[in-house]
Amino acid sequence: MKSSQIKVSEIGEKGLIERIIEKSKTCSSCEFGIDNDLSNFATSIGDDSALTNINLDDNSYLVTSTDMLIQSSHFPKGMTYFQMGYKSVVVNVSDLSSMGAENIGFLLNIAIPKYMLLDDFDDLICGVIRACDNYNIPLIGGDTNEASEIIISGTAIGQVDKDKALMKYGFKKGDLVCISDELGYAALGFELLALKEKDQILYQEKIEKIKEIDSTIIDLALLKALMPEAKYDEGHILRDCNTSNNRVSATDITDGLASEFYEILNSNKKYSNLNDNSSSNSYSKGIRIYEDKLPVEDEFKEIANILGLNYLDLFLHIGEDFAFLFTINNELKDQLSREMNFYVIGEITDNNTVEIVLSNGQIEKISSRGYQHLK
Repeated sequence: MKSSQIKVSEIGEKGLIERIIEKSKTCSSCEFGIDNDLSNFATSIGDDSALTNINLDDNSYLVTSTDMLIQSSHFPKGMTYFQMGYKSVVVNVSDLSSMGAENIGFLLNIAIPKYMLLDDFDDLICGVIRACDNYNIPLIGGDTNEASEIIISGTAIGQVDKDKALMKYGFKKGDLVCISDELGYAALGFELLALKEKDQILYQEKIEKIKEIDSTIIDLALLKALMPEAKYDEGHILRDCNTSNNRVSATDITDGLASEFYEILNSNKKYSNLNDNSSSNSYSKGIRIYEDKLPVEDEFKEIANILGLNYLDLFLHIGEDFAFLFTINNELKDQLSREMNFYVIGEITDNNTVEIVLSNGQIEKISSRGYQHLK
C-alpha cells in the first residue's frame, strides 16, 4: 500500500516516531539542501531527552525535553486548571530526571480558547509556577496562542555530566530490573474518574464497596492521576551511582511499564549493534519479571476486582506513573537500597522475550501494549 493511502492511526505514535527518525537521516540534506549534522548530539531521537555537546563545557551535555499536553487527551474530567499547569511541568521534569540532569529552565507554550475565564487561566499558570518552584526549574519564557481547547507544550532544559548521563541502554544479562515506586495507582485513578463521569450511581456503589476495603487507596489513586510528581531526587541518586564499572540504565514510566520494557530492549539492541558491529539477528536480550515480586497490595487487587479490572493490566499497561524503570548490576543493589526506596521485580535474560512468571509458576509473554496517541 502506498504511504499516501496509510492513515497515521494505522501505525500509531511509536510508529510515527520511528518514521521521524528515518526521515531525519535522509530528508534534510536530500530535499532541502540542509547539512543535517548530528555530531553535536550524543543521542538520536528516541530517548527521554536529547543530549547535546556544548562548547561552553566539554564535560557536560545540555539536556532538553519537550512534551505536549492536549486537554481532551491528557487532562481527565475532574482535573483542575492548577493541576493541568502543574502536570505540564512534571512530564518534562520527569524526562530530565530520568537522564540524571540538573534543571536549568522551563519554556511554556500555551494555546487556550478565547472564552476561557481569566481566573481559570491564572489558576493554570499558578500550577506551572508552583511546579517550577518545587523542582527548582525557573520559567524562562514561552509563547501563547488561541485554540479550541487547552494545549500546553513545555520544554525543559537541563545539564548532566557526560560520564553520568542515564540512558535507556547499557545493561547486560543478569542485571536487575527495578522500579522506583508502586505502579498502577494513576491507572486506577483514571478508571475511577471515567466511571464517575459515565455513571454517577454505579460510581457511588463501587466507592462504598471500596471504602469497606481501604478508603485511602481512593485518595492515593486520584492524587496520582490528577497531580503526579516527578522522581527528581531519585534521578540524581541513580546518576551518582552510574559509573563505567556499574552502569545504570533508566527511563520514566509514562506509557505503561510493559511498553517501557520493549523501549529499553530496542534501545539496548541498537546500542549493542552500533558498538559491537554485530548482526541484529544475534541480539537476544530479554526481560523476565515475577508476579510475586511486584509491589502490589492485596487491597489494590480487591479494588481492581470490584471495578471489573485486571490488576496486572493496571500495573503493566496504562502508565502515567512517572516512576522510573531502571537496571542495575547486583553489586549496586545494597548501596542503592541505603539511598532510595525501590523494588527489584526481575532480571535481564538472554531469552529474547519479555515475560512474567505468575504466582502459580506459569510463564506468560508480556505484550508491548501501552498507551499510544493516534491509535
